[in-house]
Amino acid sequence: MDFEEIIKHLGDFGTYQKRLYYMLCISSVITAIQVLLTVFTFGIPEHRCAVPGLVNDTFQKSELNDSLGEFVYEDNVYKQCSIYSLTSHNVTTCKRWVYDKSIFESSIITQIDIVCNEKIAKSHAQMLVMLGQVVGCAIVGPLSDRFGRKTMLCSFLIINIISSIAVTWTPTIRVVFAFYFFIGTSISGTFTPAFVLGMELVGPKSRVWAGMITELFWSLGTIILSGAAYWIRNWQTLQLTMSVPSIILLSYFCLITESPRWLISKGRYKEAEKIIQKAAKVNKVVLPQRLLRRSQSRFIEPNNESVFKIFTSRILVIRTVIVYINWAACSLTFYGLTLNAGNLSGSIHLNFFLLNIIEVPAYILCMMLLDRIGRRILHCSSLFLSGACITLSIFTVLYADKSLTWITTLLAVIGKMGITAAFAIMWIYTTELFPTPLRNSAVGTSSLMARIAAAISPYIANIGLIVPGSVGKITPMIIFGITSIIAGLLALLLPETKDRLLPETIEDAEQFTNKKSDDDMDNGEELKVLNSEKI
Repeated sequence: MDFEEIIKHLGDFGTYQKRLYYMLCISSVITAIQVLLTVFTFGIPEHRCAVPGLVNDTFQKSELNDSLGEFVYEDNVYKQCSIYSLTSHNVTTCKRWVYDKSIFESSIITQIDIVCNEKIAKSHAQMLVMLGQVVGCAIVGPLSDRFGRKTMLCSFLIINIISSIAVTWTPTIRVVFAFYFFIGTSISGTFTPAFVLGMELVGPKSRVWAGMITELFWSLGTIILSGAAYWIRNWQTLQLTMSVPSIILLSYFCLITESPRWLISKGRYKEAEKIIQKAAKVNKVVLPQRLLRRSQSRFIEPNNESVFKIFTSRILVIRTVIVYINWAACSLTFYGLTLNAGNLSGSIHLNFFLLNIIEVPAYILCMMLLDRIGRRILHCSSLFLSGACITLSIFTVLYADKSLTWITTLLAVIGKMGITAAFAIMWIYTTELFPTPLRNSAVGTSSLMARIAAAISPYIANIGLIVPGSVGKITPMIIFGITSIIAGLLALLLPETKDRLLPETIEDAEQFTNKKSDDDMDNGEELKVLNSEKI
């Protein structure tokens, strides 16, 4: 555990680590914005069929009174997809639409007329962002463990910048889909190595704060998007406004250093020593030379263990499956609730803001409680809170009148707070459960499970677009609520990692139990096997 010993002298979260960490956190702002931009760029406004032959037709019904001529709408209702001719007595499918511009001045939906039978395209676009994240997670973990955290972070940043700006001028929906897929890929490729790099810079006492700070920056990104989307109603202007500032992150090539913990695990001691000495200088501490010498003498051979070695241990197999299920459940509910903002009653901008601002108190509570009551209990409690609130909202949808629709929104917001806390804890929890040579791969594959679930979430959140009535409204709530509760029950089987050293080898990771070893409690330097039969 040589790097842990170095951290003790260097400082858990010194000036050097803070500088790098806060710079890395800026990438969380950018990725959060890009993940959720489709809520507004694919916004579906109120719309109806345009009156044939009426060139200057607008959405306002009052302008149609003297202009309908031979065309009327069925049952005196302005239809979204069909129009009835008094002359031929035929109902025909609309070929042109007019849109209400009070909420969205323009969106990809209105620009390409993706409505009626094509309205599922919104779910396709959101799915492709998530599917892109699946691919990103699948490749960024192994690549980061092999080529380094910084290398992959900077490479995917370039992809993100090019894709998010280029999508603004795409001519067809297929090209739009392609760019959103690449945006999704770059999101995972940016966030995952940035998070792991940041976590590997800090000591055990600061892991919770560091992990939560990253999530707070993520929330800052969604709050910025809320305000920008309210003031900028044109999708192209919004896309550019939210994407161009990411160019500043190209400074990472010069300002960010590689993870010394990763360098040591690969046997690249001279590079690691250079970074550690620089950190010591900035932190104004003097490191005993014996620490660096002992690091090199202990790690004679680089540790290049494959992520598949996890599956050679029964303990780690069971633990990994539980972790995967929890990541999937958290992601499905987290993104499902957020993407469902437009389906809640009231303003989409207000609902989106509430569903995202509630993340801030969730993260603050995590920072206050994680080191007091531990990861496992707080994680499970958060999942149970989320599942209970979301499930209860079924009854308000079915039985409450319109004057009480705010209760449904309130329950959704509280449910979002619970799932936000659970999701944030899983990032820290997973980082602490797996050893250094496999840590990025473990977080990457766990995130892969989350992204697969996230790719499904748009279709669940938008079931109401396909299934009419109350059934379409409550089905997403049933799925999200039950999934959260099941995941919470399974998580009770995981070991506690509070105040434990980050494991450096698979053997260290296997030694985690639900109780701290005597050595951990005495001097925090070694992990001891207490019960190998526990998960």
